[in-house]
Amino acid sequence: MIDMETKELKRKELFDLVWSTPLSKLTLQYAYTNEGLKKICKKFEIPIPDRSYWAKLKFNKLVNKVDFNPIFDGNDKIILALRKEGEPINIDQTPLTIRTKEIVNDKKAPLVVLDTILKPDVITIQTKEYWKGKIKFSSYRNDNRIVYPIRVGDNCRNRALLFMDAFTKLLRYRGHNWGKEYDNTGVVIDTVFIEIDLREATKRIPSTKQYYTSDYIATGELIFKMGKYSNEKEWRDGKTKLEELLAKIMAKLEIHAETEKIRKEENRLWHLQYEEEQKRKEEIKKLKNEEVEKFNKLLALSEQYNKALLIRQYIEAEKQKAIRSNNLTAEKCEWLSWASDKADWLDPLINKHDDILDPL
Repeated sequence: MIDMETKELKRKELFDLVWSTPLSKLTLQYAYTNEGLKKICKKFEIPIPDRSYWAKLKFNKLVNKVDFNPIFDGNDKIILALRKEGEPINIDQTPLTIRTKEIVNDKKAPLVVLDTILKPDVITIQTKEYWKGKIKFSSYRNDNRIVYPIRVGDNCRNRALLFMDAFTKLLRYRGHNWGKEYDNTGVVIDTVFIEIDLREATKRIPSTKQYYTSDYIATGELIFKMGKYSNEKEWRDGKTKLEELLAKIMAKLEIHAETEKIRKEENRLWHLQYEEEQKRKEEIKKLKNEEVEKFNKLLALSEQYNKALLIRQYIEAEKQKAIRSNNLTAEKCEWLSWASDKADWLDPLINKHDDILDPL
């Protein structure tokens, strides 16, 4: 890989940088053009000053500086490549450019799509046999064989197969492989699966059939697609044919895999942290519940104790009243004994047994 020194910045640091130094001067320090730096700022939602800002600043005139917006739904990490001394400024050294150059400059890399297939890859052979009907899948997902995800007309099959065979040879040379995920076919780069699709473009024309408004005809143009949804990226035949884009396609796939692996690792760490936080909250909740339960028990026992004291006070009052009125009969004494036993049964410090009130 090309040895290039980099510098990591936060969004706020890049914001301060572009509002303190013109882009034309930053291109001397960083390996990007003005447009390259603008694209990076746009990607990370960082506003940049217009030309009048620097002219006014030069003549000490009042300028209007935009406030930094800390809210950003993305990764707050920006890696900028530093420009080497003597390196031309008109070279936009983006990660994709660097990786593409690395692949192109590798003299051993198989980057040429030949007119005929020499030493076809096993997947090339399997795809041809599948087209001929020699391979049939009862369940593609559960079959260990792979065929290229090609969707083209008969006239484009040979070209598509030549391209995919060359692509596979470069893929394997770079240390990667083909794989499956459910029913989808794609490449596997450093454990990251990326869905692949090669199809022929179609053109809509007015239909000559009754009850139909449009027909679609094959154009002979190939479209190579990687990923899906928000990560989808396509290359299409134009002034430059797909056959000349092998290095760029491979570079994009590798960079995407690296980014996706970092995202997955960050996601894994986030989930670990989330689970630990949930576990910590559950432990706190458990301790709190146990503490509340113990406190409620304490409160109940203290109330029970106070009630026992209140009963004893009442028993004593009844006894004194009977004595004063000379009415401390055997029946009254029996009642006083019974009441005292109930107070002792209620008192949590005594817990006297009661044949009737205690649970069976």
